[in-house]
Amino acid sequence: MPPLFFIGEKMKVQTKNTLAVLATAFMSFVGILTETSLNVTFPAMMKQFQVSLDTIQWITTGYLLMIAIIMISSSYQNERFTARQLFISAAVAFITGSMISAFASSFYILLLGRLISALGVGLCTPMMFNLIVEVMPRQSWGFYMGIAGLVIAMAPTLGPAVGGSISYYLNWRWIFIIAAIFALFVFISGIFVIGSYHPVQKKSFNWLAYIFLSLSLVSLVIGVNQLSKGLQNWRLWGLLILTVVLFILFVTISKRSTRKLLDLKVFEDKAFVFGAFAYFLLQFINIGVSFVLPNYIQIVNKQSSLIGGLVLLPGSIIAGLLNPYFGRLYDRLGARVPLYGGAFLMALGSFLLANWGLNLNTWMIICFYGILMLGHRMSFSNTMAQSLKIVDNNLKSDATAVCQTAQQLAGSMGTAILAAIIAIFQNKHTAKYTTLTAQGSMAAFYFTFGLGILILICDWIMFKLSKENK
Repeated sequence: MPPLFFIGEKMKVQTKNTLAVLATAFMSFVGILTETSLNVTFPAMMKQFQVSLDTIQWITTGYLLMIAIIMISSSYQNERFTARQLFISAAVAFITGSMISAFASSFYILLLGRLISALGVGLCTPMMFNLIVEVMPRQSWGFYMGIAGLVIAMAPTLGPAVGGSISYYLNWRWIFIIAAIFALFVFISGIFVIGSYHPVQKKSFNWLAYIFLSLSLVSLVIGVNQLSKGLQNWRLWGLLILTVVLFILFVTISKRSTRKLLDLKVFEDKAFVFGAFAYFLLQFINIGVSFVLPNYIQIVNKQSSLIGGLVLLPGSIIAGLLNPYFGRLYDRLGARVPLYGGAFLMALGSFLLANWGLNLNTWMIICFYGILMLGHRMSFSNTMAQSLKIVDNNLKSDATAVCQTAQQLAGSMGTAILAAIIAIFQNKHTAKYTTLTAQGSMAAFYFTFGLGILILICDWIMFKLSKENK
Protein backbone atom coordinates (compact mmCIF):
# COMPACT_ATOMS: atom_id res chain seq x y z
CA MET A 1 0.00 0.00 0.00
CA PRO A 2 1.50 3.40 -1.01
CA PRO A 3 2.35 5.83 1.81
CA LEU A 4 -0.40 8.29 2.75
CA PHE A 5 1.78 11.28 1.89
CA PHE A 6 2.22 9.89 -1.64
CA ILE A 7 -1.54 9.48 -2.06
CA GLY A 8 -2.13 12.99 -0.72
CA GLU A 9 0.45 14.49 -3.06
CA LYS A 10 -1.06 12.66 -6.03
CA MET A 11 -4.54 13.95 -5.16
CA LYS A 12 -3.15 17.47 -4.79
CA VAL A 13 -1.59 17.31 -8.26
CA GLN A 14 -4.79 15.88 -9.76
CA THR A 15 -6.87 18.63 -8.15
CA LYS A 16 -4.50 21.31 -9.45
CA ASN A 17 -4.63 19.83 -12.96
CA THR A 18 -8.43 19.75 -12.84
CA LEU A 19 -8.53 23.42 -11.77
CA ALA A 20 -6.13 24.27 -14.60
CA VAL A 21 -8.46 22.66 -17.14
CA LEU A 22 -11.45 24.46 -15.59
CA ALA A 23 -9.66 27.82 -15.74
CA THR A 24 -8.99 27.46 -19.46
CA ALA A 25 -12.56 26.19 -19.92
CA PHE A 26 -14.09 29.26 -18.23
CA MET A 27 -11.85 31.62 -20.20
CA SER A 28 -12.85 29.88 -23.43
CA PHE A 29 -16.50 29.94 -22.39
CA VAL A 30 -16.71 33.70 -21.95
CA GLY A 31 -14.86 34.21 -25.25
CA ILE A 32 -17.09 31.85 -27.22
CA LEU A 33 -20.21 33.26 -25.54
CA THR A 34 -19.59 36.61 -27.20
CA GLU A 35 -19.53 34.93 -30.64
CA THR A 36 -23.33 34.93 -30.82
CA SER A 37 -24.36 37.28 -28.00
CA LEU A 38 -24.01 40.27 -30.33
CA ASN A 39 -26.34 38.93 -33.03
CA VAL A 40 -29.40 40.39 -31.30
CA THR A 41 -27.68 43.78 -30.90
CA PHE A 42 -26.95 44.37 -34.60
CA PRO A 43 -29.89 46.76 -35.21
CA ALA A 44 -28.78 49.04 -32.36
CA MET A 45 -25.15 48.97 -33.53
CA MET A 46 -26.14 49.68 -37.14
CA LYS A 47 -28.08 52.72 -36.02
CA GLN A 48 -25.35 54.01 -33.71
CA PHE A 49 -22.43 53.57 -36.13
CA GLN A 50 -24.43 54.27 -39.31
CA VAL A 51 -23.35 51.09 -41.10
CA SER A 52 -25.19 48.38 -43.04
CA LEU A 53 -25.93 44.81 -41.98
CA ASP A 54 -23.28 43.51 -44.40
CA THR A 55 -20.74 45.63 -42.53
CA ILE A 56 -21.83 45.08 -38.94
CA GLN A 57 -21.93 41.27 -39.33
CA TRP A 58 -18.12 41.29 -39.60
CA ILE A 59 -18.06 41.86 -35.84
CA THR A 60 -18.97 38.17 -35.57
CA THR A 61 -17.54 36.83 -38.84
CA GLY A 62 -14.20 38.59 -38.36
CA TYR A 63 -14.07 37.39 -34.76
CA LEU A 64 -14.57 33.76 -35.79
CA LEU A 65 -12.12 34.08 -38.64
CA MET A 66 -9.40 35.52 -36.40
CA ILE A 67 -9.92 32.68 -33.90
CA ALA A 68 -9.54 30.14 -36.71
CA ILE A 69 -6.35 31.77 -37.96
CA ILE A 70 -4.80 31.76 -34.47
CA MET A 71 -5.87 28.16 -33.90
CA ILE A 72 -4.00 27.03 -37.02
CA SER A 73 -0.74 27.46 -35.15
CA SER A 74 -1.94 25.92 -31.86
CA SER A 75 0.21 22.81 -32.36
CA TYR A 76 3.33 25.00 -32.65
CA GLN A 77 2.18 27.14 -29.70
CA ASN A 78 1.78 24.04 -27.54
CA GLU A 79 5.39 23.02 -28.21
CA ARG A 80 6.98 26.48 -28.21
CA PHE A 81 5.35 28.01 -25.12
CA THR A 82 4.27 26.84 -21.68
CA ALA A 83 0.59 26.58 -20.78
CA ARG A 84 1.07 29.38 -18.26
CA GLN A 85 2.52 31.73 -20.90
CA LEU A 86 -0.33 30.99 -23.29
CA PHE A 87 -2.96 31.48 -20.60
CA ILE A 88 -1.56 34.86 -19.53
CA SER A 89 -1.36 36.04 -23.16
CA ALA A 90 -4.90 34.84 -23.87
CA ALA A 91 -6.39 36.53 -20.81
CA VAL A 92 -4.62 39.86 -21.40
CA ALA A 93 -5.65 39.89 -25.08
CA PHE A 94 -9.29 39.07 -24.36
CA ILE A 95 -9.67 41.60 -21.53
CA THR A 96 -7.91 44.34 -23.51
CA GLY A 97 -9.97 43.69 -26.64
CA SER A 98 -13.23 43.61 -24.67
CA MET A 99 -12.55 46.97 -23.05
CA ILE A 100 -11.62 48.52 -26.41
CA SER A 101 -14.93 47.23 -27.83
CA ALA A 102 -16.91 48.44 -24.81
CA PHE A 103 -15.79 52.04 -25.26
CA ALA A 104 -15.46 52.06 -29.07
CA SER A 105 -16.44 55.36 -30.67
CA SER A 106 -16.57 53.96 -34.22
CA PHE A 107 -17.25 50.67 -35.99
CA TYR A 108 -13.59 50.16 -36.91
CA ILE A 109 -12.41 50.59 -33.32
CA LEU A 110 -15.11 48.11 -32.27
CA LEU A 111 -13.89 45.65 -34.91
CA LEU A 112 -10.28 46.13 -33.76
CA GLY A 113 -11.31 45.29 -30.21
CA ARG A 114 -13.11 42.18 -31.41
CA LEU A 115 -10.06 40.97 -33.33
CA ILE A 116 -7.81 41.47 -30.28
CA SER A 117 -10.31 39.55 -28.13
CA ALA A 118 -10.35 36.76 -30.73
CA LEU A 119 -6.60 36.41 -30.26
CA GLY A 120 -7.23 35.41 -26.65
CA VAL A 121 -9.91 32.84 -27.52
CA GLY A 122 -7.77 31.41 -30.31
CA LEU A 123 -4.92 30.84 -27.86
CA CYS A 124 -6.97 29.51 -24.94
CA THR A 125 -9.45 27.09 -26.51
CA PRO A 126 -6.95 24.65 -28.09
CA MET A 127 -4.91 24.79 -24.88
CA MET A 128 -7.94 23.50 -22.99
CA PHE A 129 -8.06 20.35 -25.14
CA ASN A 130 -4.27 19.93 -25.11
CA LEU A 131 -4.29 20.08 -21.30
CA ILE A 132 -6.95 17.35 -21.12
CA VAL A 133 -4.90 15.04 -23.32
CA GLU A 134 -1.65 15.91 -21.56
CA VAL A 135 -2.48 15.95 -17.83
CA MET A 136 -5.69 13.93 -17.42
CA PRO A 137 -5.87 10.11 -17.18
CA ARG A 138 -6.76 8.52 -20.51
CA GLN A 139 -9.72 6.66 -18.99
CA SER A 140 -11.24 10.03 -18.01
CA TRP A 141 -10.86 11.73 -21.37
CA GLY A 142 -14.53 11.27 -22.22
CA PHE A 143 -15.66 13.07 -19.06
CA TYR A 144 -13.28 16.02 -19.42
CA MET A 145 -13.88 16.23 -23.17
CA GLY A 146 -17.55 16.40 -22.18
CA ILE A 147 -16.82 19.44 -20.03
CA ALA A 148 -14.77 21.00 -22.82
CA GLY A 149 -17.48 20.17 -25.33
CA LEU A 150 -20.01 21.81 -23.02
CA VAL A 151 -17.98 25.02 -23.28
CA ILE A 152 -17.67 24.90 -27.06
CA ALA A 153 -21.23 23.83 -27.75
CA MET A 154 -23.30 25.54 -25.05
CA ALA A 155 -21.69 28.98 -25.08
CA PRO A 156 -22.82 29.91 -28.63
CA THR A 157 -26.41 28.82 -27.96
CA LEU A 158 -26.53 30.77 -24.69
CA GLY A 159 -25.14 33.83 -26.45
CA PRO A 160 -28.41 35.18 -27.92
CA ALA A 161 -30.20 34.87 -24.57
CA VAL A 162 -27.37 36.55 -22.66
CA GLY A 163 -26.87 39.25 -25.26
CA GLY A 164 -30.59 39.88 -25.61
CA SER A 165 -31.08 40.17 -21.84
CA ILE A 166 -28.11 42.49 -21.27
CA SER A 167 -28.93 44.76 -24.22
CA TYR A 168 -32.63 44.82 -23.27
CA TYR A 169 -32.04 45.94 -19.68
CA LEU A 170 -28.75 47.85 -20.15
CA ASN A 171 -27.11 48.29 -23.57
CA TRP A 172 -24.78 46.35 -25.88
CA ARG A 173 -21.59 47.86 -24.40
CA TRP A 174 -22.25 46.08 -21.12
CA ILE A 175 -21.82 42.74 -22.90
CA PHE A 176 -18.13 43.53 -23.26
CA ILE A 177 -17.77 45.05 -19.79
CA ILE A 178 -19.31 42.03 -18.07
CA ALA A 179 -17.23 39.65 -20.22
CA ALA A 180 -14.04 41.53 -19.29
CA ILE A 181 -14.86 41.44 -15.56
CA PHE A 182 -15.60 37.70 -15.69
CA ALA A 183 -12.37 37.06 -17.63
CA LEU A 184 -10.40 39.06 -15.06
CA PHE A 185 -11.65 36.86 -12.20
CA VAL A 186 -10.81 33.70 -14.19
CA PHE A 187 -7.35 35.09 -14.97
CA ILE A 188 -6.60 35.83 -11.31
CA SER A 189 -7.74 32.33 -10.31
CA GLY A 190 -6.07 30.47 -13.17
CA ILE A 191 -2.66 32.04 -12.88
CA PHE A 192 -2.09 30.17 -9.59
CA VAL A 193 -2.93 26.69 -10.89
CA ILE A 194 -1.68 26.63 -14.48
CA GLY A 195 1.96 25.70 -14.83
CA SER A 196 4.41 24.12 -17.27
CA TYR A 197 3.67 20.51 -18.20
CA HIS A 198 6.32 19.73 -20.81
CA PRO A 199 9.72 21.02 -21.93
CA VAL A 200 9.60 23.96 -24.34
CA GLN A 201 10.96 23.20 -27.80
CA LYS A 202 12.38 26.22 -29.59
CA LYS A 203 11.47 25.30 -33.15
CA SER A 204 11.38 27.64 -36.12
CA PHE A 205 7.98 28.63 -37.46
CA ASN A 206 6.85 28.27 -41.07
CA TRP A 207 5.59 31.81 -41.56
CA LEU A 208 5.15 31.51 -45.33
CA ALA A 209 2.90 28.45 -45.05
CA TYR A 210 1.00 30.14 -42.23
CA ILE A 211 0.35 33.25 -44.33
CA PHE A 212 -0.91 31.22 -47.30
CA LEU A 213 -3.20 29.09 -45.14
CA SER A 214 -4.52 32.16 -43.30
CA LEU A 215 -5.22 33.93 -46.59
CA SER A 216 -7.00 30.84 -47.90
CA LEU A 217 -9.32 30.89 -44.86
CA VAL A 218 -9.98 34.63 -45.30
CA SER A 219 -10.77 34.06 -48.97
CA LEU A 220 -13.05 31.11 -48.15
CA VAL A 221 -15.08 33.00 -45.52
CA ILE A 222 -15.45 36.11 -47.69
CA GLY A 223 -16.41 33.89 -50.61
CA VAL A 224 -19.05 32.02 -48.63
CA ASN A 225 -20.51 35.35 -47.51
CA GLN A 226 -21.09 36.11 -51.21
CA LEU A 227 -23.67 33.29 -51.42
CA SER A 228 -26.42 35.66 -50.34
CA LYS A 229 -25.95 37.52 -53.65
CA GLY A 230 -26.62 34.38 -55.71
CA LEU A 231 -24.64 31.67 -57.44
CA GLN A 232 -24.18 33.90 -60.49
CA ASN A 233 -22.00 36.27 -58.48
CA TRP A 234 -18.50 36.16 -60.04
CA ARG A 235 -16.90 37.19 -56.74
CA LEU A 236 -18.13 33.95 -55.16
CA TRP A 237 -16.41 31.71 -57.68
CA GLY A 238 -13.35 33.94 -57.94
CA LEU A 239 -12.78 33.81 -54.19
CA LEU A 240 -13.37 30.04 -54.04
CA ILE A 241 -10.84 29.49 -56.84
CA LEU A 242 -8.39 31.75 -55.00
CA THR A 243 -8.99 29.68 -51.85
CA VAL A 244 -8.04 26.48 -53.70
CA VAL A 245 -4.90 28.07 -55.17
CA LEU A 246 -3.76 29.43 -51.80
CA PHE A 247 -4.39 26.07 -50.11
CA ILE A 248 -2.38 24.24 -52.77
CA LEU A 249 0.50 26.68 -52.19
CA PHE A 250 0.24 26.02 -48.44
CA VAL A 251 0.42 22.25 -48.93
CA THR A 252 3.35 22.55 -51.36
CA ILE A 253 5.35 24.77 -49.03
CA SER A 254 4.55 22.62 -45.98
CA LYS A 255 5.78 19.45 -47.68
CA ARG A 256 9.07 21.08 -48.69
CA SER A 257 9.76 22.79 -45.38
CA THR A 258 11.07 21.31 -42.12
CA ARG A 259 9.81 24.27 -40.08
CA LYS A 260 6.86 23.67 -37.78
CA LEU A 261 3.29 24.77 -38.47
CA LEU A 262 0.99 21.79 -38.95
CA ASP A 263 2.06 18.20 -39.56
CA LEU A 264 0.14 17.16 -42.68
CA LYS A 265 0.62 13.51 -41.77
CA VAL A 266 -2.49 13.85 -39.63
CA PHE A 267 -4.53 13.90 -42.87
CA GLU A 268 -3.05 10.57 -43.96
CA ASP A 269 -5.27 8.89 -41.38
CA LYS A 270 -8.57 8.69 -43.28
CA ALA A 271 -10.48 7.64 -40.17
CA PHE A 272 -9.43 10.89 -38.49
CA VAL A 273 -10.41 12.92 -41.57
CA PHE A 274 -13.97 11.57 -41.50
CA GLY A 275 -14.16 12.12 -37.73
CA ALA A 276 -12.97 15.71 -38.07
CA PHE A 277 -15.47 16.32 -40.89
CA ALA A 278 -18.30 14.98 -38.70
CA TYR A 279 -17.10 17.35 -35.94
CA PHE A 280 -17.22 20.23 -38.44
CA LEU A 281 -20.77 19.36 -39.51
CA LEU A 282 -21.99 19.09 -35.91
CA GLN A 283 -20.92 22.66 -35.18
CA PHE A 284 -22.15 23.85 -38.57
CA ILE A 285 -25.66 22.73 -37.65
CA ASN A 286 -25.39 24.04 -34.07
CA ILE A 287 -24.35 27.60 -34.97
CA GLY A 288 -26.46 27.74 -38.12
CA VAL A 289 -29.71 26.74 -36.41
CA SER A 290 -28.90 29.06 -33.48
CA PHE A 291 -28.78 31.88 -36.03
CA VAL A 292 -31.95 30.93 -37.93
CA LEU A 293 -34.34 30.38 -35.01
CA PRO A 294 -34.02 33.80 -33.28
CA ASN A 295 -34.60 35.50 -36.63
CA TYR A 296 -37.58 33.22 -37.36
CA ILE A 297 -39.08 34.09 -33.99
CA GLN A 298 -38.65 37.83 -34.56
CA ILE A 299 -39.60 38.04 -38.24
CA VAL A 300 -42.22 35.29 -38.66
CA ASN A 301 -43.69 35.09 -35.15
CA LYS A 302 -43.33 38.85 -34.46
CA GLN A 303 -41.66 38.35 -31.06
CA SER A 304 -39.04 40.60 -29.45
CA SER A 305 -35.28 40.02 -29.64
CA LEU A 306 -35.31 39.09 -25.95
CA ILE A 307 -37.83 36.29 -26.58
CA GLY A 308 -35.88 35.27 -29.66
CA GLY A 309 -32.85 34.60 -27.51
CA LEU A 310 -34.63 33.10 -24.51
CA VAL A 311 -36.49 30.47 -26.56
CA LEU A 312 -33.18 28.68 -27.15
CA LEU A 313 -32.36 28.63 -23.46
CA PRO A 314 -34.34 25.58 -22.16
CA GLY A 315 -32.95 23.15 -24.72
CA SER A 316 -29.41 24.47 -24.28
CA ILE A 317 -29.48 24.20 -20.48
CA ILE A 318 -31.04 20.72 -20.32
CA ALA A 319 -28.73 19.31 -22.97
CA GLY A 320 -25.77 21.10 -21.42
CA LEU A 321 -26.36 19.62 -17.98
CA LEU A 322 -26.34 16.16 -19.55
CA ASN A 323 -23.06 16.78 -21.38
CA PRO A 324 -20.79 15.26 -18.66
CA TYR A 325 -23.12 12.22 -18.56
CA PHE A 326 -22.65 11.79 -22.30
CA GLY A 327 -18.90 11.83 -21.67
CA ARG A 328 -19.30 9.08 -19.09
CA LEU A 329 -21.41 7.17 -21.61
CA TYR A 330 -18.48 7.33 -24.01
CA ASP A 331 -16.07 6.09 -21.32
CA ARG A 332 -18.31 3.13 -20.40
CA LEU A 333 -19.89 2.02 -23.68
CA GLY A 334 -17.46 3.31 -26.28
CA ALA A 335 -18.00 5.78 -29.08
CA ARG A 336 -20.69 4.12 -31.21
CA VAL A 337 -23.68 4.68 -28.90
CA PRO A 338 -23.21 8.43 -28.30
CA LEU A 339 -22.05 9.21 -31.85
CA TYR A 340 -24.77 7.32 -33.70
CA GLY A 341 -27.42 8.33 -31.16
CA GLY A 342 -26.41 11.99 -31.23
CA ALA A 343 -26.34 12.22 -35.04
CA PHE A 344 -29.77 10.55 -35.24
CA LEU A 345 -31.28 13.05 -32.77
CA MET A 346 -29.75 15.99 -34.66
CA ALA A 347 -31.22 14.73 -37.91
CA LEU A 348 -34.58 14.15 -36.20
CA GLY A 349 -34.63 17.64 -34.66
CA SER A 350 -33.80 19.23 -38.02
CA PHE A 351 -36.49 17.19 -39.78
CA LEU A 352 -39.14 18.23 -37.25
CA LEU A 353 -38.18 21.89 -37.61
CA ALA A 354 -38.34 21.53 -41.40
CA ASN A 355 -41.61 19.60 -41.48
CA TRP A 356 -43.42 22.31 -39.50
CA GLY A 357 -41.21 25.08 -40.86
CA LEU A 358 -44.05 27.23 -42.16
CA ASN A 359 -46.00 27.23 -38.90
CA LEU A 360 -43.58 26.85 -36.01
CA ASN A 361 -44.86 28.23 -32.73
CA THR A 362 -42.79 28.95 -29.64
CA TRP A 363 -43.43 25.60 -27.95
CA MET A 364 -42.62 23.64 -31.10
CA ILE A 365 -39.33 25.49 -31.41
CA ILE A 366 -38.44 24.81 -27.77
CA CYS A 367 -39.19 21.06 -28.11
CA PHE A 368 -37.65 20.47 -31.53
CA TYR A 369 -34.58 22.56 -30.74
CA GLY A 370 -34.21 20.63 -27.47
CA ILE A 371 -34.10 17.34 -29.40
CA LEU A 372 -31.49 18.76 -31.75
CA MET A 373 -29.38 20.03 -28.86
CA LEU A 374 -29.54 16.68 -27.03
CA GLY A 375 -28.12 15.08 -30.14
CA HIS A 376 -25.44 17.71 -30.47
CA ARG A 377 -24.29 17.40 -26.86
CA MET A 378 -24.33 13.61 -27.05
CA SER A 379 -22.02 13.45 -30.06
CA PHE A 380 -20.02 16.70 -30.27
CA SER A 381 -17.26 16.34 -27.68
CA ASN A 382 -17.28 12.56 -28.03
CA THR A 383 -16.62 12.88 -31.75
CA MET A 384 -13.50 14.91 -31.02
CA ALA A 385 -12.40 12.49 -28.28
CA GLN A 386 -12.74 9.56 -30.70
CA SER A 387 -10.95 11.46 -33.47
CA LEU A 388 -8.02 12.25 -31.15
CA LYS A 389 -7.91 8.66 -29.93
CA ILE A 390 -7.46 7.43 -33.50
CA VAL A 391 -4.31 9.39 -34.34
CA ASP A 392 -0.79 8.66 -33.09
CA ASN A 393 0.35 10.36 -29.87
CA ASN A 394 2.86 12.57 -31.69
CA LEU A 395 0.06 13.96 -33.90
CA LYS A 396 -2.54 14.68 -31.21
CA SER A 397 -1.74 18.39 -30.90
CA ASP A 398 -1.93 18.73 -34.70
CA ALA A 399 -5.25 16.85 -34.69
CA THR A 400 -6.52 19.23 -31.99
CA ALA A 401 -5.49 22.22 -34.11
CA VAL A 402 -7.34 20.81 -37.13
CA CYS A 403 -10.53 20.11 -35.17
CA GLN A 404 -10.61 23.49 -33.43
CA THR A 405 -9.90 25.42 -36.62
CA ALA A 406 -12.63 23.44 -38.38
CA GLN A 407 -15.01 24.17 -35.50
CA GLN A 408 -14.56 27.94 -35.88
CA LEU A 409 -14.92 27.78 -39.66
CA ALA A 410 -18.08 25.72 -39.20
CA GLY A 411 -19.65 28.50 -37.15
CA SER A 412 -18.85 31.17 -39.71
CA MET A 413 -19.88 29.08 -42.72
CA GLY A 414 -22.99 27.68 -41.03
CA THR A 415 -24.31 31.18 -40.43
CA ALA A 416 -23.40 32.40 -43.93
CA ILE A 417 -24.82 29.43 -45.85
CA LEU A 418 -28.11 29.18 -43.95
CA ALA A 419 -28.53 32.95 -44.18
CA ALA A 420 -27.96 32.69 -47.93
CA ILE A 421 -30.61 29.97 -48.27
CA ILE A 422 -33.14 32.18 -46.47
CA ALA A 423 -32.09 35.23 -48.52
CA ILE A 424 -32.76 33.36 -51.78
CA PHE A 425 -36.40 32.97 -50.74
CA GLN A 426 -36.67 36.48 -49.31
CA ASN A 427 -35.54 37.98 -52.63
CA LYS A 428 -38.34 36.32 -54.63
CA HIS A 429 -40.89 39.07 -53.80
CA THR A 430 -43.74 36.69 -54.64
CA ALA A 431 -45.34 36.70 -51.19
CA LYS A 432 -45.22 38.46 -47.84
CA TYR A 433 -41.78 38.89 -46.31
CA THR A 434 -42.77 36.79 -43.29
CA THR A 435 -44.00 33.93 -45.52
CA LEU A 436 -40.83 34.00 -47.60
CA THR A 437 -38.71 33.96 -44.45
CA ALA A 438 -40.62 30.92 -43.19
CA GLN A 439 -40.12 29.16 -46.53
CA GLY A 440 -36.41 29.94 -46.50
CA SER A 441 -36.08 28.74 -42.92
CA MET A 442 -37.83 25.49 -43.83
CA ALA A 443 -35.37 24.95 -46.68
CA ALA A 444 -32.48 25.69 -44.31
CA PHE A 445 -33.74 23.09 -41.85
CA TYR A 446 -34.07 20.48 -44.60
CA PHE A 447 -30.47 21.27 -45.50
CA THR A 448 -29.34 20.63 -41.91
CA PHE A 449 -31.39 17.41 -41.92
CA GLY A 450 -29.31 16.26 -44.88
CA LEU A 451 -26.14 17.17 -42.99
CA GLY A 452 -27.36 15.08 -40.04
CA ILE A 453 -27.62 12.04 -42.33
CA LEU A 454 -24.14 12.85 -43.65
CA ILE A 455 -22.78 12.86 -40.08
CA LEU A 456 -24.13 9.33 -39.58
CA ILE A 457 -22.35 8.23 -42.76
CA CYS A 458 -19.07 9.87 -41.66
CA ASP A 459 -19.27 8.15 -38.27
CA TRP A 460 -19.86 4.76 -39.92
CA ILE A 461 -16.90 5.21 -42.26
CA MET A 462 -14.69 6.41 -39.39
CA PHE A 463 -15.47 3.32 -37.30
CA LYS A 464 -14.94 1.03 -40.28
CA LEU A 465 -11.57 2.56 -41.20
CA SER A 466 -10.29 2.70 -37.62
CA LYS A 467 -11.22 -0.99 -37.15
CA GLU A 468 -9.43 -1.96 -40.37
CA ASN A 469 -6.29 -0.12 -39.25
CA LYS A 470 -6.06 -2.06 -35.98
